[in-house]
Amino acid sequence: MIRRCCICVLLVVTVSLAARAATTEEIQQAIDRGKAYLYHAQKGDNWEVALKFHGDQVTGQTALAVYALLVNGENHQDPRIVKAIEYLKKTPTTGVYALGERCQLWSILPQTPDIREALAKDAKLLLTSIKKEGVGKGFYDYNPNDKTTGSNSYSHSRAQYAVMGLWAATQAGFEVPLTYWQDVEHAWIADQDPSGGWSYYSKPGDYGKQHYPTTPGMTAVGVATLFITQDFLHANDGVSCKGNITNPAIDKGLQWITDNFARVAEGQINTRDFPYSTWYALERIGVASGYKYINDINWYERGAEFILAHQRKNGEWPAEFAYMNVASTSMAILFLSRGGAPVAISKLDYGGPMKNDTAHWNQRPRDAANIVRWIGKTVERELNWQVVNFNATVRDLHDSPILFMSGNLPLDLSQAEKAKLKQFISEGGMIVANADCQSSEFADSFRKLGNELFPMYEFRELPADHVIYTGQPFKRETWKSKPSLLSLSNGVREMMILIPLADAAKWWQLQLVGGKEELWQMMADIYLYSNDRKSIRKGDTYLVSRDEKVTSTGNLTIGRLQYTGNWDPEPGGWVRLANVMHNDYKIDLTTKVVKPTPEDLKDLKIVHLTGTTKFKLDKAAHDALWNWMQDGGTLFVDSAGGSGEFAGAAEAELSAMFPANPLSPMSLSNPIFASITNKPLSITYRQYAQKVLGSLKDVARLQEIEVNKRPMVIYSREDLSEGLVGEPIDGIVGYTPETATDLTARILLGVSNQKVTATSKPVFKPATESIPTTKPKAKPKPKAKK
Repeated sequence: MIRRCCICVLLVVTVSLAARAATTEEIQQAIDRGKAYLYHAQKGDNWEVALKFHGDQVTGQTALAVYALLVNGENHQDPRIVKAIEYLKKTPTTGVYALGERCQLWSILPQTPDIREALAKDAKLLLTSIKKEGVGKGFYDYNPNDKTTGSNSYSHSRAQYAVMGLWAATQAGFEVPLTYWQDVEHAWIADQDPSGGWSYYSKPGDYGKQHYPTTPGMTAVGVATLFITQDFLHANDGVSCKGNITNPAIDKGLQWITDNFARVAEGQINTRDFPYSTWYALERIGVASGYKYINDINWYERGAEFILAHQRKNGEWPAEFAYMNVASTSMAILFLSRGGAPVAISKLDYGGPMKNDTAHWNQRPRDAANIVRWIGKTVERELNWQVVNFNATVRDLHDSPILFMSGNLPLDLSQAEKAKLKQFISEGGMIVANADCQSSEFADSFRKLGNELFPMYEFRELPADHVIYTGQPFKRETWKSKPSLLSLSNGVREMMILIPLADAAKWWQLQLVGGKEELWQMMADIYLYSNDRKSIRKGDTYLVSRDEKVTSTGNLTIGRLQYTGNWDPEPGGWVRLANVMHNDYKIDLTTKVVKPTPEDLKDLKIVHLTGTTKFKLDKAAHDALWNWMQDGGTLFVDSAGGSGEFAGAAEAELSAMFPANPLSPMSLSNPIFASITNKPLSITYRQYAQKVLGSLKDVARLQEIEVNKRPMVIYSREDLSEGLVGEPIDGIVGYTPETATDLTARILLGVSNQKVTATSKPVFKPATESIPTTKPKAKPKPKAKK
């Protein structure tokens, strides 16, 4: 298997983008055509072109092509790739571009002895080729001691490839001394223009016959380089909890990109700037940290739009330099795939200008980046992370299943901010919080926030037998120490998790794994639980918004039965279902909270009952429900999350009401399920349900109580309520969200004697990639940073 890097995306500022974003299907089709072109362009065992300048860069284009193919899911054992790797192993080079690309490739291949040897050889060449004195100290020429260019020759373009290569080498275990990163950081900061940007060579200006302006491409690689050096040199800066950490050079560079991004987004590539290299460089800012929106423009969506528009019919992208179509194509598909990879964690900037001194949300600026990188390498999946703030929409928060908060001071959120967090959780999201420096003030305020948002639930120590601990690759029972996790649950799923004492973010910031493995494995398990080991690519979502362009043709009102107990654990599911019913079936669904009384039940054809715990209805409630059902009503019952406690209580209540009519299997041939006339019914179960119930295929376990050939009760012991919310999450004994939504819609329509024709647009099913359920093979551990 290929070990893939993970990437991050950058800070959400505001939201505005009028152009239609390319769909994930369109992007994947472009990637597939690009891969097909690369294979077609392969000449024997390589992709080289004869260049008579830039010194010895032989093997560079081959390494870049193979790297792009592997990052995009190709198998390193494919014969075409095998012979290219053999070509690279036997063909030496000294060119900085080629060596940088080779090191990136070696780092993601299985670390066999020959690959480790090749990586060490190339990394040592890069390490010793850096200019150690004079003009250009800390930078690179095309080749070491290149007499054709002069002793003062260097460029930021050459240097960035060297830094990328050595950074990749460190991820595979190669040791790079701190003095190297110190020289690199000092050189790049010294060459930064007062405006915040970088040019191709030194400061912007005229050198000989060439003019070197400040460009978006060179500024992007300058920022990315400083993020890399920050990891190695300044990890300790935020350990002691003294407030948010800033880096003036990085901040100036990001501001320059923000101020000048419009010309890139509009395709205004300037002198000494190249379109695919520029977009590739902007994507690599994501390798560090930064914006999701740059100057109010979604950089990935706009970049994908530009790249898709310029792809040729044969799958290639035009060469931006010499005859290097392969290089352009490789950079294009790298941008599309890495920039669009699933976002695992969004770190919440809950501060803002007015709360900068009281909201220490970013004292460990690399905590989320490092844990996501580690998870990505561990599960062998490309993963992103990003920073979001409260200017983002709730839909933006759902770019990832987890919203991460950290700090050491009490939270001070407005009512609007709290409402946004509550909506995010109600729609299926999860918040994970770390008390920096074991701060009780932060921990207490986070618990208070949870109790305010969801007063019916309480934080408790996550049980040792919870599926987070037992059903994921890293088992709690194997950990030397067992950190405390306090969690708030609605009885179906975990909604808010607090790390109160372990200060996991400190160790993530420092990239210290040895001796603290459980803090890394714990977060990996939480992430895998939060998405049921199904990574949703950026741009896809299980959320369904109401389409106001659709004109409804009918109405349907159902009751939601309120009783003493956890009667409404997943209210967000019914909001989503109402939007599905409107968009796909042109039916406006209204839910009405009712109590089991004659006054509340009258005029309703169907009432829904759910929950997660034991409950008991009194005789008056029994009588009201019985009389209502005798008059034509249908009680629709499901056990939220597949709760055995609720199911046992519900079955006892139904038995008491219908002593002579026990529950019996309900056939899918029942006319109720034909209420949607042009859409086949597909029955699928969640992974956890299949473990508990056994392998089930096209079998619905619905039951009914039928009286006079009419179902008075429709009952599901397996979950439907959480399925209506739509998100993939582990630990649910029930149907997949697609099946739960379809079954519920058919039951509501069928009981109400309505038949509909589905629109051509089905209930949205996001594209997902399954993540292995077994513990991955051990990978080289990140080096300790001191």
